[in-house]
Amino acid sequence: MNKVQFIVLNIVGGVCGLLIVCDLVLGSLNGRLNQSALATQNQFNQARQVQTTAQNLVMRVAQVGQSEPALRELLAKHDFKVNLNTNSQPRTTP
Repeated sequence: MNKVQFIVLNIVGGVCGLLIVCDLVLGSLNGRLNQSALATQNQFNQARQVQTTAQNLVMRVAQVGQSEPALRELLAKHDFKVNLNTNSQPRTTP
């Protein structure tokens, strides 16, 4: 092996070592980003569950509010409009 081959071999080895280090760093960053994305997705799922629960609660308050003026005023105060038509699917709008 002559001097030129030795230098080329060392350069190629250094580049390979650098690529291995980059791979490890990028793998670590990828893991962190995946955890962050999973946490965000969990927050959206919880928000969807809370929204459904809140809609059901508003519907129940609106049903009872037909006979209780205080509950009807509470819904009006917070600008909830509820359609209590029994022929169609009930929907609430915040």
